Amino acid sequence: MTRTTRIGAVATAAATATILALALAGCSDSAAPAASGGGASKSKIALVIKPLDNTYFGAMAEGAQAEAKKAGVDLTVVAAENVTDDSGQATKLNALVTAGYGCYIVNPTSQTNLLTGLVPVSQAGTPIVNLDLPIDLSAAKDAGVKVTTYVGTNNETAGAAGGKAMLSLVDQGSQVALIGGLAADPGNIARLAGFEKEVKGKLDVTQTVAADFDKAKAKSAAATILIANPDIKGFFTPSGDMAMGIQQAVEEAGKKGKVAVVGIDGTQDQLKDIVAGGQPAAIEQFPYLMGVQSVQACIAAMDGKDIPSNVETPVLIVDSKNAQAALDAFPAPPEGFEVPNPFK
Repeated sequence: MTRTTRIGAVATAAATATILALALAGCSDSAAPAASGGGASKSKIALVIKPLDNTYFGAMAEGAQAEAKKAGVDLTVVAAENVTDDSGQATKLNALVTAGYGCYIVNPTSQTNLLTGLVPVSQAGTPIVNLDLPIDLSAAKDAGVKVTTYVGTNNETAGAAGGKAMLSLVDQGSQVALIGGLAADPGNIARLAGFEKEVKGKLDVTQTVAADFDKAKAKSAAATILIANPDIKGFFTPSGDMAMGIQQAVEEAGKKGKVAVVGIDGTQDQLKDIVAGGQPAAIEQFPYLMGVQSVQACIAAMDGKDIPSNVETPVLIVDSKNAQAALDAFPAPPEGFEVPNPFK
């Protein structure tokens, strides 16, 4: 029988353990610092993550913190200043390498920016759990970095779910536009590709524009598209924040209920908007669950267990029928949406 776990809702900020804040200064050296090797502690885990003021990554950190508290291990969290803070995030990782952590969870800002800092970690045999954005495994191999496991969404699958949702909302042959994030971002590329593959031959994707994962830019892009092409029936975007901006543009154009907006992430704001009758659907990821499972992976790896090299976290199509249940459980999966525990 498959063992399953139900991840409980997040406690209030006052009830959760405080995320350790590190004041880190200085510039990144060309040579990585030496790792502590045998001095690593199984009771200490480091999480290097994207910016915490982003609700998606904040939920990821909350999940990791909650699971660490439950397991009785110390978790140190350091975050990039923004989603393109490659060097700053690398500097923060480098400052942790000699601190005796038993496992490193890394959610990098790019596929290669943390590799130099991870070289001594890997050489010391310390487990590395890659979270959400996949490290470039070819570059990692060349650098001598071994990633223990990856935990995160299959972005192409998430994009395909967005396509399925859109097909249920608009007529076959309808014109739709894609408003992407950073053009070179691998997750962005995979999500858009998954959507296009799902709707190929069924919908007319008239254009794709980049809005840099920025809500205001997405709103502006959608407004421009709506003026230039009044026949647009739907927008797909790989970001929850951008979906909120696009929905604002749709409503300001007087097309609420006439133009469908489907975005990936399933943020709390998206779920609230669906409940309120705004966006018709969203693809919910579970960053809180990703954080939980990343700590579970660390604990299993530190205990010497064999663990899978790749763990895909699920996605869920949320619409008016299940939005309230999803909102009530947020950021955990809703009741009845059971998640197998791959590390038991």
